[in-house]
Amino acid sequence: MLSTDNWCIKVAERVYGPYSTDQLETFAEQGRLGPQSLVAPAGGKMWRAAKQYPNIAEILEGGRTETITAEQVARSIHKKPGEREDPEIANFLVIFDVVSGAASRLEHVIRNLGPAFRVTDNVWAVSSDQTLMGLKNLLTPHLQVREPVFIVDSTRGRSIWQNFPPEQHSKMIKAWLPR
Repeated sequence: MLSTDNWCIKVAERVYGPYSTDQLETFAEQGRLGPQSLVAPAGGKMWRAAKQYPNIAEILEGGRTETITAEQVARSIHKKPGEREDPEIANFLVIFDVVSGAASRLEHVIRNLGPAFRVTDNVWAVSSDQTLMGLKNLLTPHLQVREPVFIVDSTRGRSIWQNFPPEQHSKMIKAWLPR
């Protein structure tokens, strides 16, 4: 699991955050965050009980626990008929510039996201509980200025890119975005 300091909280199908670990500690002290509260790393879709994340479980030991009824739990997990939910794990292709060496430099970050393997010198395939934007936000701080990256979410049929020159950016918009 990727270590994170930014978390989102899900209450009655609404997502709040991101919050820092310090803010979660305050919420626990106030009784607003308990062991069964649904949380996920910022940008992630893998909602779990707060007590399942070791660093949040530590916070909860010092904070008050909330009391919830069986009816509240049932209401929170009930799905409407025909409601389509995004998959919890998605498959991504992360494509870096061949010349930059970013694919090698970011190997440790990519391997921390989930099962991953190198397709070519500049392309990684990774399965992760991150969203497309979440994955981009985790990778871009490790890129150098103007170092391009193109990420494809093959599970949801989406893509995102960053740091391409204006001419290439314009061509990608014309090719990839619906008309």
